[in-house]
Amino acid sequence: MKHLTALVAGALALLPLGAAAEDAGQAGTRWTIVAVSGAATVNEPEIHFEEGGRVSGTSGCNRFGGEGTQAEGILPLGPLASTRMACPGGLGEQEEAIFALLAQPLQIALDLATAAVTLTAPDGGTLALQRQP
Repeated sequence: MKHLTALVAGALALLPLGAAAEDAGQAGTRWTIVAVSGAATVNEPEIHFEEGGRVSGTSGCNRFGGEGTQAEGILPLGPLASTRMACPGGLGEQEEAIFALLAQPLQIALDLATAAVTLTAPDGGTLALQRQP
């Protein structure tokens, strides 16, 4: 099984984005979660793919971390550990939706035109990711 960083590096190396694409999947690559099932996010949630298959990030409220490997374009994560601060209103709903999606095996799709990545769960929910500069 390959680590997710290798998948992202391989997929993004296909993009006509010059040198930025070459290192996009390396350790330290951060992605902003820009939408959850089509709804724009608030408070800049992100996911960070680290060396050795580690995954960390924030829901926009609480931080999380765990393991992530991929096989044949599917990314199973977890189990994920997270901090447990109270997340008021919509921020709590956003966190709940993000964590529910991250608990499922996610299919990885790359949009070559925008360099965006969409992670799709078996239940149809999605996480839209945009690479941070």
